[in-house]
Amino acid sequence: MIKKLNTLFMKYRFISALFILLLTGLTCTKSGANNTPAPNPSPTAFFAKGADVSWLTQMENAGIKFYNSSSTETECMQLLKNIGMNSIRLRVWVNPVGGWCNTADVVTKATRAKNLGLKIMIDFHYSDSWADPGKQTKPAAWAAQDVATLQTSVYNHTLTVMNALKTNG
Repeated sequence: MIKKLNTLFMKYRFISALFILLLTGLTCTKSGANNTPAPNPSPTAFFAKGADVSWLTQMENAGIKFYNSSSTETECMQLLKNIGMNSIRLRVWVNPVGGWCNTADVVTKATRAKNLGLKIMIDFHYSDSWADPGKQTKPAAWAAQDVATLQTSVYNHTLTVMNALKTNG
């Protein structure tokens, strides 16, 4: 019995050694061959470095100015770009008081950002004011809507904003 186990063990050792030699022979190159690895392809991932500038037109309307580190007045989005930002986020509300962050205001800011080569992220609040996980107030115009009508209103608002952005570049 022990003799059979030894013979079997030797066969498996021989087959394993043969397999390793065969595998090594197939994966190794000749000593004179070019062993330089191929360069890694350029990364295609985009890392957004940016800020939410939804308040910008309202602040500018109030006379707020922005300055660089040399105390030179600089347009805010240009200033952000100059310090390494590549993206901006804009919130959009349905029917906000004063019109800030409505569709037209968002399109204005998005156009400015696009002209500077900045990426744009749109943040739909589906409210007339701030909305966050702890506060989800429906727009006043949608308050009495049933679920089916509310779905249509959300769809139409989203489509209107996206089409306005697309139409304006």
